Amino acid sequence: MSSLSLGNSITPPMVSKNQNHMPSKGGGDIFRILGIFNEISLIFSEDITFEQKLTSILEQVLLLTGMEKGGIYLKDRTDGDYILTVHSPVSEEFKQKHSRITHEWKSLHPVFIEGKVMVVPDTCIADISLERKRSTVKEGFRSYVSIPLKNNNLVDGIIMASSSQVRQYSEFQKNLFSTIGQHVSVAMKNSRLMEEVKLSCDWYRELFENAADGMYTNDLDGTFLSMNQAGADMLGLSIEEAVGTKIRDYLTEEGIEIASAVHAQILNGMSFFLPPILEIVRKDGKKVFFEMNMRPLLEDGKVVGLHGVARDIDKRFNAEKNMLVFSRALSHSIDGINISDGNHNITFINETGAKMFGYSRSELIGQPANIFYAEEDLPNYYENVIPALEKYGNYNGLILARKKGGKAFPLEVTLTSVFDKNKKTISNLSVFRERERHK
Repeated sequence: MSSLSLGNSITPPMVSKNQNHMPSKGGGDIFRILGIFNEISLIFSEDITFEQKLTSILEQVLLLTGMEKGGIYLKDRTDGDYILTVHSPVSEEFKQKHSRITHEWKSLHPVFIEGKVMVVPDTCIADISLERKRSTVKEGFRSYVSIPLKNNNLVDGIIMASSSQVRQYSEFQKNLFSTIGQHVSVAMKNSRLMEEVKLSCDWYRELFENAADGMYTNDLDGTFLSMNQAGADMLGLSIEEAVGTKIRDYLTEEGIEIASAVHAQILNGMSFFLPPILEIVRKDGKKVFFEMNMRPLLEDGKVVGLHGVARDIDKRFNAEKNMLVFSRALSHSIDGINISDGNHNITFINETGAKMFGYSRSELIGQPANIFYAEEDLPNYYENVIPALEKYGNYNGLILARKKGGKAFPLEVTLTSVFDKNKKTISNLSVFRERERHK
């Protein structure tokens, strides 16, 4: 935790310097103590900054202890020191000398190491350094109380309360200080957690609103409860137009049937490894395909609706169609075509090429490309073909090939290599045909 601003200060409560307003065990005092504890809890629930909450807490502690001035130190997680975060009005010199409690302050070891309340009735006779003694006396402090903010045996901070009068405190009062410190520490931790939750909610809200994919929630009847801008755009609507309408209003008949079945299965606890693809009809009548990821929306452990993420896959469909056309073109080519990886192992061969050698396609996948070469032509493969590919990235020539049955035949080949940015071979494309058929 980093140090907060030291600019904040509080107005000290009006306390008589000749009286100790610390509560005793009287019934009226107990009710006043409980009232202040309640006030501390209410402070941390207020919609104000964390620093403002600490300032209000310090006011309540000074009121309860009957002290005049004080400050709250919070632990810096990086070095373990305690940083003065909020404080009463003090001189600039005093603030500079007491802005940080380090482990060199041995007199406070019982506070931040053992988590014990420490009371100094009279600074003038206290076992502290001469410099600190002079500083506190010059500032007008005669006694002070150090209260650890302790939670689960960890001291997250220290409340320092000081008075210009010499003060004595009973064991009951010291125990009360300890209880105050624990109460403040727990309330402080809960307040931080709530702020973190709020920040998380704000972050998720921003993520939801600005996501590239369409995001929405709908109730069990399929009515949209919320939607981000990308979701509204996929329907060709504004967010205001989309919320309140039903998802079935934008689906084809087949899509309604699929969505209904998926909804029912999700409500029964089923999850989908592969999300369904639905055809959406936009406001302008255009039909587009969306991949729909849907999860149950829970409230108190009960399913109250669905949360969905819709991804436009029309572009992917078009790319897959192009790949299908390309694949069919390769498969039906009159030439043999094969692709090998950087180590010259076959990763693809079309039907024409496999039949040319008397193999099935599955037999050749993973095999070394030299399987096509007759044994007597292997020296040509290693001494001419491979070096040409590595040096120039291509090779064009005639080789002696061999079929699966053992028959040798002349083969015209054109080889091309694909390199990465480091000039390393990624793959090799080979187009080949029998020499006799070519003639």
